Amino acid sequence: MVTPKIRFSFLAIAVLAIVFASCSGKKSNVPVPANAALVFHFDGASLNSKLSWDEIKNSEWFKKLKEQADNSDETAKKLMENPEESGLNTKSDFYFFLTPRGRGGYMAAICNISDVKKFEDFLQKVSQGEKIEKGSGFSYMGEDEALLTWNDKKLVFVVDNPDINSAGSFSGSSRQQRFEKDSLIAIAKEIYDIKGKKSLGSNSKFSSLLNDKGDMHFWVNAGLLYSNAMPAILALTKASLLFEGNISTGSLSFENGKITIKGKNYYNKEIAAIYKKVSDKTLNEDMLRKIPAGNVAAAMAFSFPPEVIKEFITLLGVDGLANMALAETGLTIDDFIKATKGDMLLSVSDFTVAEKEKKIETGSGEPYVYKTTEPDAKILFSTSIGDKSAFDRLTEAIKDMISKKAGEEASNEIMNKVPYTVKDNWFITGNDSVTMNSYGSAKTEHPFISKIKGHPMGGYIDIQKFISGSKPSFADDKLANIIADESLKTWQDIVFYGGEFKNDATESHGEINFVDKNTNSLKLLNNYLGFIVVKIMEEEKRKSEEVKLMEKEIKIDNLNTFPVNK
Repeated sequence: MVTPKIRFSFLAIAVLAIVFASCSGKKSNVPVPANAALVFHFDGASLNSKLSWDEIKNSEWFKKLKEQADNSDETAKKLMENPEESGLNTKSDFYFFLTPRGRGGYMAAICNISDVKKFEDFLQKVSQGEKIEKGSGFSYMGEDEALLTWNDKKLVFVVDNPDINSAGSFSGSSRQQRFEKDSLIAIAKEIYDIKGKKSLGSNSKFSSLLNDKGDMHFWVNAGLLYSNAMPAILALTKASLLFEGNISTGSLSFENGKITIKGKNYYNKEIAAIYKKVSDKTLNEDMLRKIPAGNVAAAMAFSFPPEVIKEFITLLGVDGLANMALAETGLTIDDFIKATKGDMLLSVSDFTVAEKEKKIETGSGEPYVYKTTEPDAKILFSTSIGDKSAFDRLTEAIKDMISKKAGEEASNEIMNKVPYTVKDNWFITGNDSVTMNSYGSAKTEHPFISKIKGHPMGGYIDIQKFISGSKPSFADDKLANIIADESLKTWQDIVFYGGEFKNDATESHGEINFVDKNTNSLKLLNNYLGFIVVKIMEEEKRKSEEVKLMEKEIKIDNLNTFPVNK
């Protein structure tokens, strides 16, 4: 059982290690097991150089929190003034990882210790004197589900996590392996002894990731994380190829005016061969220019050679199942492939959140009318048509399928609710007929096209338009309006693109852009979140004072109504 004391102790340590750490050099000896399925790494040196503890202490939100801190808690006061009072090495990296083990698994967090005596004093205070026990080469504190361990150099926190290996949920067995205290002690000892090939640092892909410029890094080994979660029916196919050798990595950097995320996806050789073909095709820019001019809030597009669909289906061994499923419609996989050229687009325009009137037919002749606030936008989807006859067979087959299941009258009603048109070899559908009919009528050089062109896929989200469109829904909420206005001053847009196959991996790139281009984004994020914290605290204080005043008035009222006899 994880006690509240242990939870609090780990929370305090984790926050200190992540937020205040600054690393001591490159990671030649990574304290993470080679079979870790999910890993997060925080590069403290880079983070600290972009937002120092002194800057945090000078923030308005921190000053207000400090004012509210319990003056009797000397430990908290010392830590707020100087995190090194915890005894943790503020010049170490922080690792968090999940590792499957048998029918269960565990998660762990690691950072370094600079002063073990100071750390133990700190731990005794935050855990209210919980017993410290001695193990083989380290001390520990904890219960069956969670164990906090440390020696004079390192802290290792280990928690039982049986849900990481979910094979039982599909295999017909609900057995899960749980790790109690003795097992967690053994796992902790293994982590302290990690070196050489037992370390994930010996993996060239992981070492390449850590050498990438970034303030944070992540690693996901899908083969270890998801392979046991495959439905039993797919176990008869080669669907496991979707997981085997599939490793996703990424780095996140706080740069001036933006947060940048760079990713890589590694695959087994069979899947990689298909992705190489996908990366040969770049976005159809003309498709993007066909979007009607106006208030475009978001767009996502990709282009791919249609034949890779069949290659994927055949490789996974589900082509027989697919053709059986299509047999009733009279279609084949080849019909789907011929129907499109592989260009697809989704766009969102004129986004707003506003009050609307809704009606529900009651059967009595008088509908029930009510008002609700919900988002609204003009949605547009388009895809290029390859073989027109194959496309016509596809649309007719869809109509027939709906008609057989819902009846002809209901089928017509459904199709009317999802209008579509075919124009210049483009299939166009959406929820607004004017936008649909305007698609391709003129060419518009939307500003976001230059940001995502030249890649197999790309997307754009205008944060400003989504915030502005939402404002009418909380016009009477003063705090929400203040936060929305600050958000408009802070956030600009999100851009992402990628799909190229380079160095045995597909690459991707994402940016979260700020309005201020000259200030580091970590400082901007600190200022923005700090602003919100301060405003919420001020609003809570205002409401508290209103309640006190109201209670006082009620008390006076009661005294006047029921005077006390002397």
